[in-house]
Amino acid sequence: MSDPSDEALLAAHLRGDRQAFGVLVRRHERRVYGLCLRLLGNREDAEDATQEAFLAALRHAASFRRTAAFSTWLYRIAVNAATDQGRRRARARSVPLLEEGPKQLAPVVPDATEEVAGAIAVQAALARVPLDFRVALVLCDLYQLPSVQASEILGIPVGTVKSRAFRGRLALAELLSGAGIGASASGATSATSAEGLPERAKARAPVAGGGPAGTGTAFPTSESAEPERRQPDQE
Repeated sequence: MSDPSDEALLAAHLRGDRQAFGVLVRRHERRVYGLCLRLLGNREDAEDATQEAFLAALRHAASFRRTAAFSTWLYRIAVNAATDQGRRRARARSVPLLEEGPKQLAPVVPDATEEVAGAIAVQAALARVPLDFRVALVLCDLYQLPSVQASEILGIPVGTVKSRAFRGRLALAELLSGAGIGASASGATSATSAEGLPERAKARAPVAGGGPAGTGTAFPTSESAEPERRQPDQE
């Protein structure tokens, strides 16, 4: 028997199945965490945003209307949660998020020092790309989502998605060039696993990263706010 779809699991949750939502969390946790990590550049912040995203999805489960895929709905919530987390951190700190990001990224891999250094440098550069461009770049190039789906996630026109992704690539390439990052960084990023979300093409700016095996998502209370977005109940 094939596994139930995301939509079927959500429907089961709404009918009172106590296990269904946990299955959805386990199914999507790594990719949601990876998205938050690439937007925030910091493991702790990414874990907090991941938790908030699933909490928001749990609270708004009844608002899902099947007008888009469950993953589209969930990624929209995750982008909102990551953006909110970044803004809270920016207000709470007197130093940029970037200063904490690089030292908390990938663990050192034996005999791969150059690749790890390149991956960390790329993530550091990505954290400096303006947020609007960064989100579009991550969704389109790392997650390889069609522009139409990215448009649905962000609630902006397809043309705007393409423009932001393009400008994000240019900004990232300029930052990497200024940092003297070249082929070694490309190698570090292209070697990531399927769940590490490799770059779409060598011609596009590489982005590094990778999440842990799991983020230990629990369910305390916290709401997801909204920058440029549509509410989950609009699906």
